[in-house]
Amino acid sequence: MKVLVPTDGSEHSMKAVQRGLELAEKQEAQVTLMSVAYFGADYLDEMPPNIREKLEDEARAALKKAKALFDAKNLPVETVLMTGLVPANLIIQKAQDGKFDRIVIGSTGQNALEKIVMGSTAAKVVAHAPCEVTVVR
Repeated sequence: MKVLVPTDGSEHSMKAVQRGLELAEKQEAQVTLMSVAYFGADYLDEMPPNIREKLEDEARAALKKAKALFDAKNLPVETVLMTGLVPANLIIQKAQDGKFDRIVIGSTGQNALEKIVMGSTAAKVVAHAPCEVTVVR
């Protein structure tokens, strides 16, 4: 089973990472951790200096934090850093291109609005994913 686990380092996404870890341990799932530095390449000229690096560093830090859980148990895991304007679209595209069997995603992310209701990223992934989606709270 191939499992895609998007993470932004938030509490709920780390719970999704933990679920992915359990699938790797118990079902020998092949897990890919994914983080998105979300910004549009077209807007980079308008962004303050170093903002791209800051966003990519945050995404790398989320991947490193998640990967450490797999490393601690000597479990193989792939990591992918992507950039774009709409994280849900990138997650859905990665799931399609990689022929994943399941996406395990946190119910909310770091965005303040997403903490009020089910995360817009999670909701869009559930609605449009090409495979089974597990939402972790």
